[in-house]
Amino acid sequence: MAQKWEIIFDWSVEIWFRIEKDEDGYPRSKNWEQLLAWPVRESDRCFCIESIPFFVKGISRGDFVQAKLSENSEVQEGEFFEFESIAERSGHNTYRLLLREKHSDDPELTQKELLEKGLLLEIEDDDFFAVDVPPSVNQKEIDDYLIVEAESGRWGLQDGFVSHLLRFNRTDE
Repeated sequence: MAQKWEIIFDWSVEIWFRIEKDEDGYPRSKNWEQLLAWPVRESDRCFCIESIPFFVKGISRGDFVQAKLSENSEVQEGEFFEFESIAERSGHNTYRLLLREKHSDDPELTQKELLEKGLLLEIEDDDFFAVDVPPSVNQKEIDDYLIVEAESGRWGLQDGFVSHLLRFNRTDE
């Protein structure tokens, strides 16, 4: 049974995640990504992720994570919270979209379409979207929509974390 977490909403923290580079070394300009998180009352080292990751894979909005205090001048001067582990999955999925064939009213058109489908998003540079798919929406319909639009050339599509794929990629020992 899932643990019942009590989120404290009167303050938030940034948790820093080391970015795993792809085979081409992407993203070249970033080694770390910070995500906004809410502390939970049950532990001074546990947080609920609020941001939608752009570069970090394996984490979604709403996940509960463990973090430790660290010091690393590559990240920032002084102490900061560094991701340690996942405490509990939220059931949210994360995708990244890079607009390729922009409409004249993008990014607003794409933003409106995604929001109307019940998705949450963050936008960077008017063409890069971090998309959160909450467990309350029909994942198959969203997958079909995202894939059709990617195959049409409208955007590049990459998954950051897809929770239902865990069931298919697990190996039983």
